[in-house]
Amino acid sequence: MQTNFISNNNKFSNYALLSLRILLVLIFLYHGVPKAIFWSAASEKFVGFGLPGFLGPITGIVEVIASVLLLFGRFWKTTNLILIFIIAGAIATVQIPNYLADASKVAGLERDLLILVGHLTLLAFDPKGRLIAGKRSS
Repeated sequence: MQTNFISNNNKFSNYALLSLRILLVLIFLYHGVPKAIFWSAASEKFVGFGLPGFLGPITGIVEVIASVLLLFGRFWKTTNLILIFIIAGAIATVQIPNYLADASKVAGLERDLLILVGHLTLLAFDPKGRLIAGKRSS
């Protein structure tokens, strides 16, 4: 009985991690594709945030490439770290200043924090759902 529960729980965990991965990929594609395609709009938006304009299209291209790689489980550790860096940058440069200026804009900050935690969760597991915390790489 106990073995069956563990086996079923592991299956559920695998599906949950896959669902999380697909959801995070869709979020980054949704936000990255427009930046990668419409360079001038992305540049203007980044300048509006007080960042160099050239970062807009570059960020969009990186988001799209990293999302596609993550979707297929390729270079999953590196792609998660890249996307964590991007979302942390968005939190620090956009969401926190927006929240401090107007506390009613907390929804964007909450969303980005959940995305950050989602990627940290994916980073703790390999694409097959095996926990990698504590393992030493050779």
